[in-house]
Amino acid sequence: MKPANSASLKSLGVAGWLISMSPAASAVDLINLGDFPDWFKEAMVREISVANTTEFELTSLNAKGNIPGALSLEEQEEGYWYYNINIGTGSPVECYVFTEFDGPANSLNSVVKHNIQGAEALNNKKLSGQFNYAIDSGISEATPYLSLDTLYTLGEGAEKVSGVIKAMSAETSQSLQICTHNEIGYRETFAAVFEAFVQAFAKPHDEATFFSPVYRVSINGMPVGFSREVFDVDSDGDVAVKNYGAYIFPVDASSVATSDTVSTSWSRADGSLINGHEYSIENSKLASQFAISHTDDAWYVEGELQGKPVTGTLEYNGWLLSGFGSYLETEILKQADETSAQFHMWTSEADPLSALPVTLSKIDSPKANFKMDMGALVMEFQAREHGIFEHGTLSRGALKMEMELIYLHGKPVLP
Repeated sequence: MKPANSASLKSLGVAGWLISMSPAASAVDLINLGDFPDWFKEAMVREISVANTTEFELTSLNAKGNIPGALSLEEQEEGYWYYNINIGTGSPVECYVFTEFDGPANSLNSVVKHNIQGAEALNNKKLSGQFNYAIDSGISEATPYLSLDTLYTLGEGAEKVSGVIKAMSAETSQSLQICTHNEIGYRETFAAVFEAFVQAFAKPHDEATFFSPVYRVSINGMPVGFSREVFDVDSDGDVAVKNYGAYIFPVDASSVATSDTVSTSWSRADGSLINGHEYSIENSKLASQFAISHTDDAWYVEGELQGKPVTGTLEYNGWLLSGFGSYLETEILKQADETSAQFHMWTSEADPLSALPVTLSKIDSPKANFKMDMGALVMEFQAREHGIFEHGTLSRGALKMEMELIYLHGKPVLP
Protein backbone atom coordinates (compact mmCIF):
# COMPACT_ATOMS: atom_id res chain seq x y z
CA MET A 1 0.00 0.00 0.00
CA LYS A 2 1.27 3.49 -0.82
CA PRO A 3 -0.69 6.16 1.00
CA ALA A 4 0.38 9.43 -0.62
CA ASN A 5 3.37 7.58 -2.11
CA SER A 6 4.73 6.68 1.32
CA ALA A 7 6.36 3.40 2.35
CA SER A 8 4.78 0.35 0.69
CA LEU A 9 2.58 -2.14 2.51
CA LYS A 10 0.54 -5.08 1.26
CA SER A 11 -2.65 -4.14 -0.55
CA LEU A 12 -6.03 -4.91 0.96
CA GLY A 13 -9.00 -6.89 -0.26
CA VAL A 14 -12.42 -5.28 0.12
CA ALA A 15 -14.65 -8.27 0.89
CA GLY A 16 -16.20 -8.26 4.33
CA TRP A 17 -14.86 -4.86 5.37
CA LEU A 18 -18.00 -2.97 6.15
CA ILE A 19 -20.52 -3.38 8.91
CA SER A 20 -24.07 -2.13 8.65
CA MET A 21 -24.85 1.21 10.23
CA SER A 22 -27.09 0.51 13.19
CA PRO A 23 -27.37 1.38 16.88
CA ALA A 24 -25.05 -1.59 17.55
CA ALA A 25 -22.28 -0.02 15.48
CA SER A 26 -19.54 2.05 17.07
CA ALA A 27 -20.48 5.68 17.71
CA VAL A 28 -17.49 6.69 15.56
CA ASP A 29 -15.97 3.83 13.56
CA LEU A 30 -18.07 2.45 10.70
CA ILE A 31 -15.73 -0.35 9.65
CA ASN A 32 -15.07 -3.61 11.48
CA LEU A 33 -11.32 -3.96 11.99
CA GLY A 34 -11.84 -7.63 12.78
CA ASP A 35 -12.08 -8.32 9.05
CA PHE A 36 -8.71 -6.71 8.29
CA PRO A 37 -5.32 -8.44 8.10
CA ASP A 38 -3.10 -8.20 11.18
CA TRP A 39 -0.65 -5.75 9.62
CA PHE A 40 -3.47 -3.26 9.03
CA LYS A 41 -4.79 -3.61 12.59
CA GLU A 42 -1.30 -2.97 13.93
CA ALA A 43 -0.85 0.05 11.67
CA MET A 44 -4.20 1.53 12.72
CA VAL A 45 -3.27 1.73 16.42
CA ARG A 46 0.23 3.17 16.04
CA GLU A 47 0.99 6.62 17.42
CA ILE A 48 4.10 8.79 17.62
CA SER A 49 5.49 11.27 20.11
CA VAL A 50 6.19 14.57 18.35
CA ALA A 51 9.04 16.15 20.29
CA ASN A 52 9.59 19.35 18.30
CA THR A 53 7.20 22.30 17.91
CA THR A 54 6.95 25.29 15.59
CA GLU A 55 6.08 28.81 16.70
CA PHE A 56 3.23 29.64 14.34
CA GLU A 57 1.83 33.08 13.55
CA LEU A 58 -0.58 34.39 10.93
CA THR A 59 -0.72 38.10 11.62
CA SER A 60 -3.62 38.97 9.31
CA LEU A 61 -5.93 36.65 11.29
CA ASN A 62 -4.38 37.32 14.71
CA ALA A 63 -3.44 33.65 14.94
CA LYS A 64 -0.54 32.57 17.11
CA GLY A 65 0.50 29.35 18.85
CA ASN A 66 2.93 26.46 19.18
CA ILE A 67 2.22 23.61 16.73
CA PRO A 68 3.64 20.07 17.18
CA GLY A 69 6.01 19.20 14.33
CA ALA A 70 7.87 21.23 11.72
CA LEU A 71 5.38 23.60 10.06
CA SER A 72 5.97 25.29 6.70
CA LEU A 73 3.78 27.51 4.53
CA GLU A 74 3.48 25.90 1.07
CA GLU A 75 0.85 28.01 -0.70
CA GLN A 76 -0.86 31.35 -0.12
CA GLU A 77 -3.53 33.21 -2.05
CA GLU A 78 -6.16 35.80 -1.15
CA GLY A 79 -8.08 34.35 1.79
CA TYR A 80 -6.27 30.98 1.60
CA TRP A 81 -3.22 29.42 3.27
CA TYR A 82 -1.88 25.88 2.94
CA TYR A 83 0.63 24.42 5.42
CA ASN A 84 2.60 21.17 5.69
CA ILE A 85 3.47 19.87 9.15
CA ASN A 86 6.15 17.19 9.36
CA ILE A 87 5.41 15.06 12.44
CA GLY A 88 7.85 12.25 11.62
CA THR A 89 5.49 9.96 9.69
CA GLY A 90 5.59 8.98 6.04
CA SER A 91 3.14 11.73 5.09
CA PRO A 92 2.88 15.23 6.56
CA VAL A 93 -0.19 16.69 8.21
CA GLU A 94 -1.71 19.17 5.75
CA CYS A 95 -3.62 22.17 7.12
CA TYR A 96 -5.75 24.65 5.21
CA VAL A 97 -7.05 28.05 6.29
CA PHE A 98 -9.97 29.72 4.46
CA THR A 99 -11.65 33.07 5.03
CA GLU A 100 -14.33 32.26 2.42
CA PHE A 101 -15.88 28.82 2.72
CA ASP A 102 -19.07 26.75 2.55
CA GLY A 103 -18.89 25.62 6.17
CA PRO A 104 -17.18 23.00 8.37
CA ALA A 105 -19.09 20.09 6.80
CA ASN A 106 -19.21 20.95 3.09
CA SER A 107 -15.67 22.32 2.98
CA LEU A 108 -14.30 19.31 4.88
CA ASN A 109 -15.80 16.88 2.36
CA SER A 110 -14.47 18.96 -0.54
CA VAL A 111 -10.93 18.89 0.88
CA VAL A 112 -11.14 15.10 1.36
CA LYS A 113 -12.14 14.72 -2.30
CA HIS A 114 -9.24 16.99 -3.28
CA ASN A 115 -6.84 14.85 -1.24
CA ILE A 116 -8.06 11.66 -2.93
CA GLN A 117 -7.50 13.25 -6.33
CA GLY A 118 -3.99 14.13 -5.18
CA ALA A 119 -3.39 10.50 -4.16
CA GLU A 120 -4.56 9.38 -7.61
CA ALA A 121 -2.09 11.72 -9.31
CA LEU A 122 0.79 10.86 -6.97
CA ASN A 123 0.34 7.10 -7.36
CA ASN A 124 -0.70 7.28 -11.04
CA LYS A 125 -3.71 5.07 -10.29
CA LYS A 126 -7.45 5.66 -10.53
CA LEU A 127 -9.77 5.53 -7.53
CA SER A 128 -11.29 2.03 -7.32
CA GLY A 129 -12.94 2.15 -3.92
CA GLN A 130 -13.93 4.65 -1.22
CA PHE A 131 -15.45 3.91 2.18
CA ASN A 132 -16.55 5.96 5.18
CA TYR A 133 -14.19 4.84 7.93
CA ALA A 134 -15.26 7.12 10.79
CA ILE A 135 -17.40 10.18 11.50
CA ASP A 136 -17.29 12.21 14.68
CA SER A 137 -17.99 15.61 16.21
CA GLY A 138 -16.75 17.16 19.41
CA ILE A 139 -15.30 20.21 21.11
CA SER A 140 -11.80 21.67 21.35
CA GLU A 141 -12.01 23.99 24.35
CA ALA A 142 -14.88 26.26 23.14
CA THR A 143 -14.64 25.41 19.42
CA PRO A 144 -16.75 22.58 17.93
CA TYR A 145 -15.23 20.38 15.23
CA LEU A 146 -16.15 17.70 12.70
CA SER A 147 -14.09 14.63 11.86
CA LEU A 148 -14.29 12.41 8.76
CA ASP A 149 -11.95 9.48 8.07
CA THR A 150 -12.02 7.93 4.59
CA LEU A 151 -10.58 4.59 3.48
CA TYR A 152 -9.75 4.45 -0.24
CA THR A 153 -8.22 2.09 -2.78
CA LEU A 154 -6.43 2.93 -6.03
CA GLY A 155 -5.88 0.64 -8.99
CA GLU A 156 -7.00 -2.93 -9.51
CA GLY A 157 -5.84 -6.48 -8.78
CA ALA A 158 -2.27 -7.04 -7.66
CA GLU A 159 -1.48 -3.37 -8.34
CA LYS A 160 -4.11 -2.12 -5.90
CA VAL A 161 -2.92 0.26 -3.21
CA SER A 162 -4.89 1.67 -0.27
CA GLY A 163 -4.85 4.47 2.24
CA VAL A 164 -6.74 6.26 4.99
CA ILE A 165 -7.30 10.02 4.98
CA LYS A 166 -8.07 11.48 8.40
CA ALA A 167 -9.68 14.92 8.20
CA MET A 168 -10.95 17.43 10.76
CA SER A 169 -12.50 20.91 10.46
CA ALA A 170 -13.38 23.76 12.81
CA GLU A 171 -14.69 27.29 12.32
CA THR A 172 -13.21 30.03 14.48
CA SER A 173 -14.10 33.72 14.65
CA GLN A 174 -12.61 34.79 11.32
CA SER A 175 -11.79 31.64 9.36
CA LEU A 176 -12.16 27.91 8.80
CA GLN A 177 -9.36 25.47 9.61
CA ILE A 178 -9.15 22.02 7.99
CA CYS A 179 -6.35 19.52 8.56
CA THR A 180 -5.80 16.13 6.89
CA HIS A 181 -3.31 13.27 7.25
CA ASN A 182 -2.99 10.59 4.57
CA GLU A 183 -1.49 7.85 6.71
CA ILE A 184 -2.84 4.72 8.41
CA GLY A 185 -2.97 5.13 12.19
CA TYR A 186 -1.70 8.10 14.22
CA ARG A 187 -5.26 9.15 15.01
CA GLU A 188 -4.55 10.64 18.43
CA THR A 189 -1.34 12.24 17.16
CA PHE A 190 -3.18 13.86 14.27
CA ALA A 191 -6.01 15.07 16.50
CA ALA A 192 -3.50 16.71 18.85
CA VAL A 193 -1.84 18.55 15.94
CA PHE A 194 -5.23 19.68 14.62
CA GLU A 195 -6.37 20.97 18.00
CA ALA A 196 -3.14 22.93 18.48
CA PHE A 197 -3.57 24.45 15.02
CA VAL A 198 -7.20 25.42 15.70
CA GLN A 199 -6.41 26.90 19.10
CA ALA A 200 -3.91 29.24 17.44
CA PHE A 201 -6.94 30.85 15.73
CA ALA A 202 -9.52 30.50 18.51
CA LYS A 203 -10.35 33.60 20.54
CA PRO A 204 -12.19 34.11 23.84
CA HIS A 205 -15.86 35.04 23.71
CA ASP A 206 -16.60 38.69 23.00
CA GLU A 207 -17.51 40.78 26.03
CA ALA A 208 -21.01 41.17 24.56
CA THR A 209 -21.51 37.36 24.52
CA PHE A 210 -23.42 36.43 27.66
CA PHE A 211 -24.53 32.92 26.64
CA SER A 212 -23.19 30.29 24.24
CA PRO A 213 -24.00 26.56 24.28
CA VAL A 214 -22.72 23.87 21.89
CA TYR A 215 -24.70 20.68 21.26
CA ARG A 216 -23.42 17.48 19.70
CA VAL A 217 -25.94 15.97 17.28
CA SER A 218 -26.12 12.19 16.85
CA ILE A 219 -28.20 9.67 14.92
CA ASN A 220 -28.42 6.15 16.33
CA GLY A 221 -25.56 6.98 18.66
CA MET A 222 -23.29 8.22 15.86
CA PRO A 223 -22.09 11.84 16.21
CA VAL A 224 -22.87 13.48 12.88
CA GLY A 225 -22.57 17.18 13.65
CA PHE A 226 -23.06 20.06 16.03
CA SER A 227 -25.21 23.10 16.72
CA ARG A 228 -23.60 26.19 18.23
CA GLU A 229 -25.48 29.23 19.54
CA VAL A 230 -23.99 32.62 20.41
CA PHE A 231 -26.04 35.27 22.23
CA ASP A 232 -24.79 38.87 22.31
CA VAL A 233 -26.49 41.95 23.79
CA ASP A 234 -26.22 45.45 22.34
CA SER A 235 -26.38 48.87 24.00
CA ASP A 236 -30.18 48.99 23.53
CA GLY A 237 -30.66 45.70 25.36
CA ASP A 238 -31.61 43.76 22.20
CA VAL A 239 -30.16 40.27 21.72
CA ALA A 240 -28.35 39.00 18.62
CA VAL A 241 -28.80 35.25 18.26
CA LYS A 242 -26.31 33.49 15.98
CA ASN A 243 -26.73 29.80 15.24
CA TYR A 244 -24.25 27.61 13.39
CA GLY A 245 -25.04 24.03 12.41
CA ALA A 246 -22.75 21.58 10.58
CA TYR A 247 -23.64 17.97 9.75
CA ILE A 248 -22.12 15.01 7.88
CA PHE A 249 -24.64 12.21 7.28
CA PRO A 250 -23.52 8.82 5.91
CA VAL A 251 -25.69 8.04 2.87
CA ASP A 252 -24.25 4.58 2.33
CA ALA A 253 -20.92 2.82 2.90
CA SER A 254 -19.04 5.06 0.48
CA SER A 255 -20.66 8.50 0.44
CA VAL A 256 -21.89 11.25 2.76
CA ALA A 257 -24.34 14.13 2.60
CA THR A 258 -23.18 17.45 4.05
CA SER A 259 -25.12 20.42 5.42
CA ASP A 260 -24.07 23.77 6.87
CA THR A 261 -26.58 26.30 8.19
CA VAL A 262 -26.02 29.80 9.52
CA SER A 263 -28.73 32.04 10.97
CA THR A 264 -28.69 35.43 12.66
CA SER A 265 -31.74 36.91 14.34
CA TRP A 266 -32.52 39.76 16.69
CA SER A 267 -34.70 39.41 19.75
CA ARG A 268 -36.14 41.83 22.27
CA ALA A 269 -35.36 41.28 25.92
CA ASP A 270 -38.82 39.71 26.40
CA GLY A 271 -37.99 36.95 23.89
CA SER A 272 -39.96 38.29 20.91
CA LEU A 273 -38.45 38.19 17.43
CA ILE A 274 -37.41 41.45 15.73
CA ASN A 275 -36.00 40.11 12.44
CA GLY A 276 -33.64 37.50 11.08
CA HIS A 277 -31.88 35.94 8.11
CA GLU A 278 -30.41 32.52 7.39
CA TYR A 279 -28.91 30.33 4.70
CA SER A 280 -28.22 26.64 4.21
CA ILE A 281 -25.61 24.93 2.01
CA GLU A 282 -26.15 21.26 1.22
CA ASN A 283 -23.69 19.11 -0.69
CA SER A 284 -21.73 22.25 -1.67
CA LYS A 285 -24.78 23.98 -3.19
CA LEU A 286 -26.92 26.78 -1.78
CA ALA A 287 -30.11 25.04 -0.69
CA SER A 288 -32.00 27.99 0.78
CA GLN A 289 -31.72 31.53 2.05
CA PHE A 290 -34.39 33.61 3.77
CA ALA A 291 -34.90 36.89 5.56
CA ILE A 292 -37.86 37.79 7.77
CA SER A 293 -38.77 41.28 8.93
CA HIS A 294 -41.76 43.12 10.42
CA THR A 295 -42.97 45.97 8.21
CA ASP A 296 -46.30 47.82 8.15
CA ASP A 297 -47.76 45.58 10.87
CA ALA A 298 -46.95 42.40 8.92
CA TRP A 299 -44.23 39.74 8.81
CA TYR A 300 -42.54 39.77 5.41
CA VAL A 301 -40.39 36.89 4.13
CA GLU A 302 -38.07 37.00 1.14
CA GLY A 303 -35.63 34.39 -0.12
CA GLU A 304 -35.20 31.29 -2.23
CA LEU A 305 -35.54 27.53 -1.85
CA GLN A 306 -33.69 25.16 -4.18
CA GLY A 307 -33.05 28.04 -6.58
CA LYS A 308 -36.69 29.18 -6.73
CA PRO A 309 -37.76 32.56 -5.28
CA VAL A 310 -40.00 32.51 -2.21
CA THR A 311 -41.62 35.79 -1.22
CA GLY A 312 -44.71 36.61 0.78
CA THR A 313 -46.41 37.89 3.91
CA LEU A 314 -47.34 35.64 6.82
CA GLU A 315 -51.06 35.42 7.56
CA TYR A 316 -50.13 35.74 11.23
CA ASN A 317 -48.91 39.20 12.28
CA GLY A 318 -48.55 38.83 16.05
CA TRP A 319 -45.76 38.07 18.51
CA LEU A 320 -43.18 35.49 17.34
CA LEU A 321 -40.99 33.56 19.76
CA SER A 322 -37.25 33.99 19.15
CA GLY A 323 -34.41 31.57 19.85
CA PHE A 324 -33.64 33.59 22.97
CA GLY A 325 -37.29 33.51 23.98
CA SER A 326 -37.43 29.71 23.87
CA TYR A 327 -35.03 29.58 26.82
CA LEU A 328 -36.95 32.26 28.71
CA GLU A 329 -40.32 30.59 28.21
CA THR A 330 -39.01 27.16 29.20
CA GLU A 331 -37.79 28.55 32.52
CA ILE A 332 -41.07 30.47 33.05
CA LEU A 333 -43.14 27.32 32.46
CA LYS A 334 -40.81 25.31 34.67
CA GLN A 335 -41.55 27.66 37.57
CA ALA A 336 -45.30 27.95 36.84
CA ASP A 337 -48.29 25.85 37.90
CA GLU A 338 -49.46 25.50 34.29
CA THR A 339 -48.47 22.38 32.37
CA SER A 340 -48.20 23.91 28.89
CA ALA A 341 -47.87 27.15 26.94
CA GLN A 342 -48.59 28.08 23.32
CA PHE A 343 -46.62 30.35 21.01
CA HIS A 344 -45.93 31.06 17.35
CA MET A 345 -42.48 30.68 15.82
CA TRP A 346 -41.02 31.15 12.37
CA THR A 347 -38.90 28.31 11.05
CA SER A 348 -38.17 28.01 7.36
CA GLU A 349 -37.66 24.26 7.67
CA ALA A 350 -41.37 23.77 8.40
CA ASP A 351 -42.79 26.41 6.04
CA PRO A 352 -41.05 29.71 5.22
CA LEU A 353 -44.37 31.45 4.57
CA SER A 354 -46.18 30.42 7.74
CA ALA A 355 -46.00 31.14 11.45
CA LEU A 356 -45.74 27.78 13.15
CA PRO A 357 -47.96 27.13 16.20
CA VAL A 358 -45.79 25.73 18.97
CA THR A 359 -46.83 23.99 22.17
CA LEU A 360 -44.38 23.69 25.04
CA SER A 361 -45.45 21.08 27.61
CA LYS A 362 -44.19 19.62 30.84
CA ILE A 363 -43.79 15.84 30.65
CA ASP A 364 -42.73 13.13 33.07
CA SER A 365 -40.14 10.94 31.39
CA PRO A 366 -36.85 9.37 32.57
CA LYS A 367 -34.94 11.32 29.90
CA ALA A 368 -37.02 14.49 29.46
CA ASN A 369 -39.14 16.94 31.42
CA PHE A 370 -40.31 19.08 28.49
CA LYS A 371 -41.74 18.53 25.04
CA MET A 372 -42.02 21.06 22.23
CA ASP A 373 -44.48 20.29 19.43
CA MET A 374 -43.66 22.22 16.27
CA GLY A 375 -45.92 20.70 13.64
CA ALA A 376 -44.08 17.74 12.11
CA LEU A 377 -41.12 18.43 14.42
CA VAL A 378 -41.25 17.18 18.00
CA MET A 379 -38.52 17.71 20.55
CA GLU A 380 -38.32 16.14 24.00
CA PHE A 381 -35.57 17.46 26.28
CA GLN A 382 -34.27 17.59 29.81
CA ALA A 383 -34.11 21.22 30.90
CA ARG A 384 -31.75 22.46 33.56
CA GLU A 385 -31.51 25.85 35.25
CA HIS A 386 -32.55 28.89 33.13
CA GLY A 387 -34.20 26.65 30.51
CA ILE A 388 -30.88 25.22 29.31
CA PHE A 389 -31.29 21.62 28.20
CA GLU A 390 -28.62 18.97 28.76
CA HIS A 391 -29.89 16.51 26.19
CA GLY A 392 -32.88 16.08 23.92
CA THR A 393 -34.34 14.15 20.99
CA LEU A 394 -35.64 15.88 17.88
CA SER A 395 -38.03 13.75 15.86
CA ARG A 396 -39.43 14.19 12.40
CA GLY A 397 -41.31 11.08 11.42
CA ALA A 398 -39.00 8.08 11.73
CA LEU A 399 -35.88 10.27 11.88
CA LYS A 400 -34.62 10.89 15.41
CA MET A 401 -31.70 13.18 16.15
CA GLU A 402 -30.19 13.25 19.62
CA MET A 403 -28.70 16.48 21.00
CA GLU A 404 -26.26 16.60 23.91
CA LEU A 405 -24.84 19.69 25.59
CA ILE A 406 -21.03 19.49 25.32
CA TYR A 407 -20.04 23.09 26.08
CA LEU A 408 -21.63 25.96 27.98
CA HIS A 409 -20.62 29.57 28.44
CA GLY A 410 -22.78 31.80 30.64
CA LYS A 411 -26.57 31.60 30.89
CA PRO A 412 -29.60 32.99 28.97
CA VAL A 413 -30.07 35.88 31.37
CA LEU A 414 -29.30 39.42 30.25
CA PRO A 415 -26.36 40.94 32.14
